[in-house]
Amino acid sequence: MVKEKVKQVLRSTDEPEETARTGEEARESAERYALVAEAITEGVYDWNIANDTLHLSVRLYTILGLSPSSLRAGDWNEHVHPDDFPAYRAALIRHFKADTERFDCEYRMRRGSGDFIWVADRGTCVRGEDGRAMRMVGAIRDITARKRAEEKLSAARDEAEKTWQKFRDAIESISEGIVLFDKNDRIVICNSNFQRYFADTAGEEVGHIVKPGVLFWDLIRAAYDKGMLPLIENEGIDTYIERRKAMRREPQEPIEQLLSDGRWLQINEHKTADDGIATVYTDITELKQREGDLATKTAMLESLSNQLSKYLSPQVYASIFSGKQSVEIASKRKKLTVFFSDIADFTGTTDSLESEELTNLLNHYLTEMSKIALDHGATIDKYVGDAIIAFFGDPETRGVKEDARACVNMAIAMQRRMRELRSEWLDMGLERPFELRIGINTGFCTVGNFGSAERMDYTIIGNEVNLAARLESLAEVGGILMAHETHSLVKDTVMAEEGDTLTVKGFAKPVRTYAVVGLYDDLVDQGRIIRRDEDGLTLIIDRNKLTKKSKARAIEAVEDVLSQLKG
Repeated sequence: MVKEKVKQVLRSTDEPEETARTGEEARESAERYALVAEAITEGVYDWNIANDTLHLSVRLYTILGLSPSSLRAGDWNEHVHPDDFPAYRAALIRHFKADTERFDCEYRMRRGSGDFIWVADRGTCVRGEDGRAMRMVGAIRDITARKRAEEKLSAARDEAEKTWQKFRDAIESISEGIVLFDKNDRIVICNSNFQRYFADTAGEEVGHIVKPGVLFWDLIRAAYDKGMLPLIENEGIDTYIERRKAMRREPQEPIEQLLSDGRWLQINEHKTADDGIATVYTDITELKQREGDLATKTAMLESLSNQLSKYLSPQVYASIFSGKQSVEIASKRKKLTVFFSDIADFTGTTDSLESEELTNLLNHYLTEMSKIALDHGATIDKYVGDAIIAFFGDPETRGVKEDARACVNMAIAMQRRMRELRSEWLDMGLERPFELRIGINTGFCTVGNFGSAERMDYTIIGNEVNLAARLESLAEVGGILMAHETHSLVKDTVMAEEGDTLTVKGFAKPVRTYAVVGLYDDLVDQGRIIRRDEDGLTLIIDRNKLTKKSKARAIEAVEDVLSQLKG
């Protein structure tokens, strides 16, 4: 409206028919609209095209930083930035030709101080009867702040686009499948590897679905329909999707997914700051194949290991496979308790048996004895026909005394089990069931691997070993004979009777021997002995050895002791 009024005022000064107005009226009107022009934020100009005169409002002079003076259009043009002048001139020409309803152009103007500002120039031509542009009036406003903001925004957009492109290039260079979902599970961006998993396995029809904006669950349903996900056949697609949605709410462990072409994918999901999901799909087919091969080889090695373990004592086997013991020719001196046993008159007992019967009977016997040996922690050295050689104290030891006790307890348990087996064998028709002789000795032995680099045995050697074998050969049938040192270690728990002394090669002094009667606790339970063992008191009475006369003497001896204690 203001511009139209200005046009009327300006027109009135040029058209002859209006000259009748008094000069006073014209001045008042001009002053009034001059005040209006100054009240607005834009600067107003009036360009008389015919005589090329240019009139600016005070506001416009201020915007341009110029002092009020008469300007020509040429002067104005010199203030337009050279880079913007072609566009400015083209817009002006189009308006002069009436191609545009109004002149509208944004360009840079040089201020009086020499710096440039951005201006928005909006104007309208006043035309003569022939349509030619006679005058142009318009308004200019400073849009420098907006332009700078737009430039910054544009720069930020360019930088964001560069960054986004770098991100796209980065995920495209990764061998894994990469996909980013928004909080509604729609694809934001993905790389070609992710798309290729679906295209290669489910077909190009499904592959073309993989693009930004697609709902992940629609993609999964399409892949399922094409048979891409065989492992969820039994579960069903709806159940699978609900389960996967629950997992995506709190992603934790990686997910392994089998594809119909035999490939395996590992899926790692991570929450983003905006509640989306960043997912990495890794092809782990080779890893799965190696795992399968490794499992097969492990099973084979375990089977082989289990078979080999049958040829070794469990303690030796465990120490080798745990790395505690090296498989090399080496030995050491150590105090051990050595055990020897064999079947009395084995040849005479088995002459009447067929080889199959003998094999079954001998294996049954060795199995039963081995169970007892292992239960007591013995290291079984070897089987020599019907003989068993074992020792305590290596590769594991509970201490010399405890090892000796364990060995004697084992021997007593073996003899007890042999009595049970004899009864079973008699019922089976065996005329002369097996009976054992056992010898036990404690002393320093050489223990370790003996043999060659290709074939070696873990065994024991030394005089103490030979003594144990000698004791076994001298033991009574069904009995246990032990040397003096073993007896000294177990005498507080084992009742034994001293026997003959032996002269053994390799020993400077005669060897005292002891025949095991049994464990004190067992004998007390059986009522064979009376035993009291307190501080300052040890009392043992063997009922089996008491005759009427010796029993009377025993009572007298006990009464005499009582009288002394009471006196």
